[in-house]
Amino acid sequence: MKNFVVAMKRSYAVFVGLLIMIITFAMIGCGLFKDIAPEYFSTPLEAIYSTFRIFTGEGWNEIPDTVAQGVHSGWAHIIRLYFCLILIVGCIIGMSLLNSIFVDAMVSDDEEGIKERLNSIESSLEEIKKRFS
Repeated sequence: MKNFVVAMKRSYAVFVGLLIMIITFAMIGCGLFKDIAPEYFSTPLEAIYSTFRIFTGEGWNEIPDTVAQGVHSGWAHIIRLYFCLILIVGCIIGMSLLNSIFVDAMVSDDEEGIKERLNSIESSLEEIKKRFS
């Protein structure tokens, strides 16, 4: 439980940053795509959920394809590029960073205690060297 609290403290800034990014991308998506893909972006809450799905990697291909079907083919490429940006920033970089910080904090042991023990062992080794030198 102690490691969980440490993990939450270490990762909350990244979590808040991801939350802000999800809301920002969702509001942009809601403004741009609510008429094109109302099943994903008709309301801000639906847009947040759809953006969250992309951030988690769940709807990364389904949502952009649905949006791209409702526009001219030239815009479809730009829309897919926009969603690729969301996928790279949110899913690949953001969620991976959050996960790595959280897991690192969860599995970390009492590093200070280990450092103290190592210093004690080094001191003992120095004393042994001095006695036999």
